[in-house]
Amino acid sequence: MIVPDIDNINHVGMAVRDLRDTTSRYERLGFQLTPFSPHSGAWKPGEAVQKLNSGNRCVMFATNYLEILASEDPAAPAPRIENFLKHHQGGCIICFNSEAVQAADQRLVASGIKTSGVIPLQRDIDTPEGVRTAKFERMQFAPDDSPEGYIQVARHLTPQYIYQPRYIVHANGCNRLNDTFVVTDDLAHFVEKYARYVGAAAQWNGDDCAIFGFALGTRLLIGTSRRMAKMLPGTLFPPVPGIVAVSFNTPDLAAQRQRLVQARVPFNEAEGRIVVPAEEASGIAVVFDNRS
Repeated sequence: MIVPDIDNINHVGMAVRDLRDTTSRYERLGFQLTPFSPHSGAWKPGEAVQKLNSGNRCVMFATNYLEILASEDPAAPAPRIENFLKHHQGGCIICFNSEAVQAADQRLVASGIKTSGVIPLQRDIDTPEGVRTAKFERMQFAPDDSPEGYIQVARHLTPQYIYQPRYIVHANGCNRLNDTFVVTDDLAHFVEKYARYVGAAAQWNGDDCAIFGFALGTRLLIGTSRRMAKMLPGTLFPPVPGIVAVSFNTPDLAAQRQRLVQARVPFNEAEGRIVVPAEEASGIAVVFDNRS
């Protein structure tokens, strides 16, 4: 059973080189994206919030989202974005949701896991009433033991600015980010590590894939390269270990299949899922499924 301090995958983040190109690709998949929103934050507890020279456009749903990150000014790239892109373009963040980030931090520290401590983050958001500042608190898990990406937990302090009804409706009918897929060739270590992160045991799907389920319906799937190749056929993987794919709950798969055909977007199918390869979606495979 998931402990109360983590209840969802709040968002998955991906770093991209060309935000305009990526926006066009996701619009062809049938998603609406939010306007660009610049980031500000602190790197350590107690430090002042400052501009980070990065920002995002997001694919929003009622309780979670996909974050597409890029430098605010390509001529003066943000160091964090550049560091992500040295590894690869694509998935770089898994952010769990918590209404008790301090408690999650204390739990991890008590179990011997190093954390960043709880630090502030904020970004300006366009709202119908004008620009407002959305604020968060976040904590990174095991900064020295997360080669797959920036793994963190966050709490939205101003959720009304993030989850605006006008942005959560998509032409493809998708209504939730469902699953996040991580590939690793050290499965035992990764399953043990994430069990400590989220405070719960995984359910095994064979001996090469483990699934962590969360109270609000999202799942984290961790599998070997061989298993992920079966689940996500025809897609290039990031350097292993890595965040390889995200899936979206799609009530009408037939309509989405037709949309992709008309848009001339290549895709494959496996296990009842439609899989758009990572090379067609700026470095992360996009999966359409229906678990609702």
